[in-house]
Amino acid sequence: MPRLATSSMPTKRQIEDAYKTALELCPGARIKGVGPGGVTFDYPDHDGASQEWEGKPF
Repeated sequence: MPRLATSSMPTKRQIEDAYKTALELCPGARIKGVGPGGVTFDYPDHDGASQEWEGKPF
């Protein structure tokens, strides 16, 4: 029986790259969580652009 691929945690480099990109989009972004689904961010300002990504894996 074939084994299903499991999700793996993002590497340190992937986390750093995602954080760098998030900061470019919203300078106040903070990492909210890291998991197999990706990195999620918290955005302190609640304008339309940041709300679009609030709590979604990046």
